[in-house]
Amino acid sequence: MLICFEGYVVFTKTFIIRVLKKNGFSLDKDCQLLCIHGDYARNLQLVFSNRSQVNDLEMLSRLYVAVNLYRETLVLGLIREFTSVANGVVVNTSRSIGLSDMNEDSLDKLVKKLLSAN
Repeated sequence: MLICFEGYVVFTKTFIIRVLKKNGFSLDKDCQLLCIHGDYARNLQLVFSNRSQVNDLEMLSRLYVAVNLYRETLVLGLIREFTSVANGVVVNTSRSIGLSDMNEDSLDKLVKKLLSAN
């Protein structure tokens, strides 16, 4: 995935993967099924995951990355849920950043803001 803004390359898929790996997320097989790829997709999206233990329960955190071409923003959404509890969603939130403001530091700060949500 290559994102261009006003003729300039803003970032690539590897740029996003590098920032999210640094924050403990990976692009695993389960999340590959949720990813949308294609030249004509309305919203291209990547899904990353992170598994952890909280009070002896497994928590799954999914970070959705999509591009809103109309508003020229990168949208990050976070869903945290306990996998063994029915309707175990704990956090469901999102944030966005303008493509013109995008760099590795700003994306890292945005991810950290999302992860600090309770």
